[in-house]
Amino acid sequence: MKNLCIICLSGIAMSCALVKAPVKTVHFPYVQELVEQVQKNVARTPAAFEFTADPEISTRRVYFSGLYHQYLTLGQNLGKLPDLGSCPQFHHDKLETDALAVPQVSSLQKPSVDSQDRAYFPELVFTKEFSLGDYHLVIKSELDQLCEDGVSDNFFKFDNLVTHYANNKNFHLSPKAMSSVLKIPVFANFYLVNMLRGPAAVNSPSAAPTRFISMTNTGWFEKYVAEATHRRGSFLKNKMVKR
Repeated sequence: MKNLCIICLSGIAMSCALVKAPVKTVHFPYVQELVEQVQKNVARTPAAFEFTADPEISTRRVYFSGLYHQYLTLGQNLGKLPDLGSCPQFHHDKLETDALAVPQVSSLQKPSVDSQDRAYFPELVFTKEFSLGDYHLVIKSELDQLCEDGVSDNFFKFDNLVTHYANNKNFHLSPKAMSSVLKIPVFANFYLVNMLRGPAAVNSPSAAPTRFISMTNTGWFEKYVAEATHRRGSFLKNKMVKR
């Protein structure tokens, strides 16, 4: 019986090798009440949701540059050297992004926090089964596709946001707006990187490309990240959480 089980497992392993593993979807936590508070504050600003398209640069280039710089930033945190080779679809944008400074990200550790405060610690979603290193490889896979094809499924989500929702006030004030933008990697990575950087993300903004925020008119998202980062810093200071 033991030998039979070994054979069965071997067969399963061989079958799995022939099937492409599904891409892991990461759902970063956030504080819904704070999102809605920020949205209301932004809505009071004159012309808060007026949007003018930028004809100087394409959505493809904006998306690639943002994603690539985030890849470099997380890679530095992981101690990994950049390994994106030639990128025929975005050769110039890759060179420009390579020349930008990469911000220092705090060492990724698992802080001990109460359940009600976990929403300020998006890194807690990573586990032994799916680590930040695995997540970094997912980003690399998408960059490879962008370099080869010029587009990706996630890029189309971004382009759809620009085309159909950037000038839609109802979307920007929707309770579901945050969950929608976090499904797009450039937003999710921006959130993760800035939360890990802590107060430095607010006090010493990096040279990271953020045109994807202005292009989608999601200033409320940027303000949420800044406020959440501040609250995270205060929590770590007041509670003396070991990072």
